[in-house]
Amino acid sequence: MAAESHFTIDELARAADTTVRSVRVYHERGLLPSPEVRGRIGYYGSDHLDRLQTISRLLGRGMKLNGIRELLEAWDRGDGLADVLGVSSQDSPEPAASAEPQPEDSYPDLPEYAKRALATSDDPLEAYRLTNPRACDLATRLADSGLPATDTFHLVERLRADCDRIADRYATELFYRLAGQTYEQSQRTPKDRAKLETDLAIARLIVTRAASELIDEAFARHFELPAASPRAADPH
Repeated sequence: MAAESHFTIDELARAADTTVRSVRVYHERGLLPSPEVRGRIGYYGSDHLDRLQTISRLLGRGMKLNGIRELLEAWDRGDGLADVLGVSSQDSPEPAASAEPQPEDSYPDLPEYAKRALATSDDPLEAYRLTNPRACDLATRLADSGLPATDTFHLVERLRADCDRIADRYATELFYRLAGQTYEQSQRTPKDRAKLETDLAIARLIVTRAASELIDEAFARHFELPAASPRAADPH
C-alpha cells in the first residue's frame, strides 16, 4: 500500500467529496484505516479513497456509523454477511425471538429529546418537531384534542417503541433474504459489494412500504363510525 499512498488528508477529502473533519471522525470511529506516516505527514492511498466512497454511499442509504463499522470490519475479516446480520447462513435462518408486550407503566422514561422539548416553556411541540418531524403531526393533533404535552409525548413514544420492536424482530431475516443471501454466494468483489449496498437500499424500501401498508390495514380494523341513530336516518 505504501507505493499507492499519495493523498494528504486534504487531498483525500476533496477526492472523496467529503470534509477533513469527516475523515478524522471516520478514523476515530474505526471506519478508516490509519494513513502511512512519512515524517510528520500522513498519506492515504486508493484503498482509503474506496473506503470513504463506500462509507458515503452507506450513509446516503440510511445506515448509521456503528452499523457501517461492523459491516466494514466483517468485510476486512472475510466474515460472511450472515455473521454481520446475526443470522444463520443455513437455508432457513431462524427468526428472532418475539418480544413480549409490555404494560404501559413498564415503558422507560421519555428520551432526552422529549424531555428537552417539554422544558421549552414557549412551545414544546415545536421543539419536539426538530428531532421528530414525521411524528410531530400526530403529536400536534393529540395536543389539539386536549391531551397534555407530557401525555402526548408518552403516547407517541410508546408507538415508536412498538415500531422498534417490530423492526428488531423482522429486519435481520428480511434483509438477509432480500440482499445478504446473494452476497454470500458471490465472490465479494468491489462490484459485489456495490450491488449489496443497492440491494440493501431496495430491500429497506420494499420492507418499509409493506410494513406501512400492513400497519394501515391493522389500524383500519379498529376504525368504525358510530351507528346512525334512527332519527338521523329518517328524512321526515
